[in-house]
Amino acid sequence: MAQSKRELTAEAAALKRRRSMRRLFLKTLRWCNPIGWWLSLRRSLTGGSVTLLLIGIISMNIVWGYPWMGMFASCFAMFVVGWAINRVMTPRLKVAMDLPIAVRAGDPLMTRVNLLHQGRLPAMNLYAGLDPKRDAAGRATIELDQHKIRMLSIPEMEPRGSAYFDQVLTFVRRGVQSMPAVRVESLFPFHLFRSTQWIASDETVVVTPRRMDFENDMAWRAIQANLRGLAVGLAQGDHQHYVGSREYRVGMSVRRWDFASWARLGKPILREFNSAAKQTVTVFVDTSPNEEAVPLPQSFRWRRVTEDEDISLERLLSIASAGLETLVGANVQVQLVVPWNAPSVLHKQEQSGDLQIVLCEGAADPIPLLMALAEAQPIDASKADEILNALPHPGGTFHGVVFSRRDRETVNGSNMPDLMWINVEDFAEEWFGNDPAGASTEIRTENPSESREGVLA
Repeated sequence: MAQSKRELTAEAAALKRRRSMRRLFLKTLRWCNPIGWWLSLRRSLTGGSVTLLLIGIISMNIVWGYPWMGMFASCFAMFVVGWAINRVMTPRLKVAMDLPIAVRAGDPLMTRVNLLHQGRLPAMNLYAGLDPKRDAAGRATIELDQHKIRMLSIPEMEPRGSAYFDQVLTFVRRGVQSMPAVRVESLFPFHLFRSTQWIASDETVVVTPRRMDFENDMAWRAIQANLRGLAVGLAQGDHQHYVGSREYRVGMSVRRWDFASWARLGKPILREFNSAAKQTVTVFVDTSPNEEAVPLPQSFRWRRVTEDEDISLERLLSIASAGLETLVGANVQVQLVVPWNAPSVLHKQEQSGDLQIVLCEGAADPIPLLMALAEAQPIDASKADEILNALPHPGGTFHGVVFSRRDRETVNGSNMPDLMWINVEDFAEEWFGNDPAGASTEIRTENPSESREGVLA
């Protein structure tokens, strides 16, 4: 038994040794590859090095003698020594970025990039900037500000020192996106050669749904009016009730003084009130597709999209995000239920299978809700019907809002509670800020008397 273990250990060590030798052999071949050296040299050439090369070639074709031999020797020495110094002085850098917790798709993002020098030699004549075109994902999701796309100059960095620069970029797609790599070019000495390195930061940013054009989207105004009406109704039911008065004690929170009792008794008296429990609105974002929807013509699209992007889903999430901001801004407590199938970036939340449940207090920052929408994924209609029939009841009178691309009549659910149903496909002839003529809007609720229909001018 012990001998077999020793044999297995020896075989594992021999296999590890053979793999190490093979990796070393491959690295040696790659290092000695003349084609690789030539391509590397060609990529590192600048205007100064090309000028030296041309002067050296011209001096070789002229009759040998003074001063042409000295000129050729000087050019050759500067070419070789400059290339060697450029490679030796290539800095060892690490990247850190200052990023917000979330950003809207389509909104410019100002990021500060910090470069930390970990080498022992100083770094000089550096140019640095973000390079989203390094990989295919960056080319599809990121746009750099054209006015600030140039590489920024860093004259000098001390060993173990740092430097920073600011750059503006725009994410065009929703989701948890990776920040692009930082491209750093070293042009020391005398801008003769260029050594380029791409440094990945491993930083990610949550890109929430695109902001709507609130001024021009008439359909959104109809939705906003209904949501504000719901918020006003909840606020009117949350009034305070007078309980009684009591003597003030040190350390008690002062809400309202009872001056009449204070004057009569000669002691500070406080009035006490209590308020009804907060009403919670449960919002479900139904990401199931509408099979009867007509594909949007290319001329109606508000921006360039890729083939794998569902623009109808993006519009749904943008309307839902604007609705959530309206409810939270009206001091309404919101519980969001949204489908998802990716590791979440939120720290405080409930996770139930393929659902993400996020609670946000009224008048608070709605960023957690928008971050949940950033991770929303499409689901089947049967799964959405299941969720609708089992919506969580937070207690008290239930208030629910559903943002969907389907009609209320197509949903298979007999145990579904009373809901405000918002079908964004009812007014989707134009997208994100274009007003169609004669488009009808409709917001359906379970109670027919609460339906509202209108015609957009």
